[in-house]
Amino acid sequence: MVRRLIFAATLALAPALSAIGSAQTSIAAESTTTADEQAIRKIKTRWQELIAAKDAAAIEQIYADDAVLMPQNEPAVVGREAIGARWARQFTLPDLNFSLQSEQLLVSSSADLAHDRGTYSFTATLPQGPITDVGKYVIVWRKIDGEWRVIADIFNSTPAAAAQ
Repeated sequence: MVRRLIFAATLALAPALSAIGSAQTSIAAESTTTADEQAIRKIKTRWQELIAAKDAAAIEQIYADDAVLMPQNEPAVVGREAIGARWARQFTLPDLNFSLQSEQLLVSSSADLAHDRGTYSFTATLPQGPITDVGKYVIVWRKIDGEWRVIADIFNSTPAAAAQ
């Protein structure tokens, strides 16, 4: 009789215990996501500092070995070293100023992929004169060996109102 009562009580409590376990898993996932979001935001802050310092070699390390950079009106740039070389060329432009403003940063529930979407602002002086460009970007991050790396980086201009 006691065994039947214990068995019945266990069956009755099983959904509640399962819900508690799920809630704890969800809380742990949120904590990880928050930590991962913070880690990516910290890298992006460092990235801005590296842009200001014109340190292409350090920026190169933010990207995965097989990353792809997809600038507008140019062929895709594939691989960490090629992306670093493109950043180095960019840094030869006088009066360069470049910034990213994240609007959405989502980390997957598996905490190994993240999607970062936002806007950018770019100014520099070209041989034909000053240029200002504002636009949109998407960066895809992957956690590789415990570190967040960019695996895909794409951006394009937002046309000025008169050009639309």
